[in-house]
Amino acid sequence: MPTTTRIISDSRKSDKARKAKAGSTPTEKIPAYEPNLPEPKCRADLIKHWFSLSLDDKTANKVLWITDGGAKVARMTDNVTCPVLDRPERYEYAPQVLCKEGILGFRGYWEVEFSGWIVVGVAYERAGRRNNEGPCGLGENEESWGLGWSGSCYNAWHKSHSIEITEIPKCSTIGVYLDQPAGILNFYAVDEVKEGEESTGGKEVKLLQQVRSSFKEKMLPGFWVGNHSHCLITKKEE
Repeated sequence: MPTTTRIISDSRKSDKARKAKAGSTPTEKIPAYEPNLPEPKCRADLIKHWFSLSLDDKTANKVLWITDGGAKVARMTDNVTCPVLDRPERYEYAPQVLCKEGILGFRGYWEVEFSGWIVVGVAYERAGRRNNEGPCGLGENEESWGLGWSGSCYNAWHKSHSIEITEIPKCSTIGVYLDQPAGILNFYAVDEVKEGEESTGGKEVKLLQQVRSSFKEKMLPGFWVGNHSHCLITKKEE
């Protein structure tokens, strides 16, 4: 499989209904969408579209622990589970959790610090979460996209198809940019600027993967978490 691929294109054909309740709260502010803005070229451009997120513990698989006011998700082992009630919106098998906030009709950017084996991405609000609905992991179906660190390299996932990204070394932070109306989903490695490099700030981004698709519905950020791993949604720098 080529490792230089940077764009995934696909057309959505599924019309499977989904009655999930997770997503935006009524008080959520929706940024105004300006259709003619150029695509961000640096982290300073991305920060302009910063979108604050919080984890929806009602969707979290029972092996996941939500802490830090809904900003951190961690997993120890499958034998250590969180004492929570089963719910129809909770992931039954995939060790995943979604965010309360969804993106529909605007742009959003967020960053995630991580440790271990993880996948960050987005899924349609109606994407399956129960065992009888087929593969539910981020990037395992046509209703979600994900990018993660597997221990040796980054991997981009969609419809259970994986693309290895080997030429960019591991960074402890991944940035995600979603322009839902334009059908653009970018994943970035976020790292401190090394001495001598030009930058407008202390950190900069490198594009890991770009997805171009037709996102017709609300997208929910989500996280897949392996054993002894965690993800932390970072706050916007002041």
